[in-house]
Amino acid sequence: MKKIILTFVMALFAIGAFAQNDETTGVRIPNGYQGFVELGNTLVHFDENMSTTIQLSTTHGGYFNEHLFAGLGIAYEWNEDYEMVPIYANIRYVFMSRTVVSPILSLRLGSYLGDNIGAYGDLAVGVRFASKRDFAVSVLVAGTYFDKITRSYYDEWMDAQGYWHGEYVERKINPSGIAVRVGIEW
Repeated sequence: MKKIILTFVMALFAIGAFAQNDETTGVRIPNGYQGFVELGNTLVHFDENMSTTIQLSTTHGGYFNEHLFAGLGIAYEWNEDYEMVPIYANIRYVFMSRTVVSPILSLRLGSYLGDNIGAYGDLAVGVRFASKRDFAVSVLVAGTYFDKITRSYYDEWMDAQGYWHGEYVERKINPSGIAVRVGIEW
């Protein structure tokens, strides 16, 4: 199994070595293996009780042509209420691959692991800033979907006589929301 994985990785690197540049702009045209690292922040949650979320993700795969990328990725997302690890397949489309600035569309579909297991989806639109080398920076705005998470909270209250009472209450929270991500690709 290790030999198969090593052979696959070496083949991706060999394909990426034949990357080409556009003669008019000098921008590298995406070709072969590509890796992404992105840092994101979910600013608006669909559950009003949630605070901001931080996500770090990496995706690896290859370009089928100068516009269409497909790969697999893993992320780590955390906030004060939960931690989860989304595992996903990613399809990315670069609209104008021969220019320095290009709009992009990205779709992630998969599942997340953590205290709960559920579905994960992410649709992002953004802008890609390419260089003359095998490097680009992208800024994306994404709508993310996670299945609801069940959490236990300790709820306390005071009765009319001034005595405190408490009990554990389960509540479903919705970590889905609107996120902003900044990424690099090589």
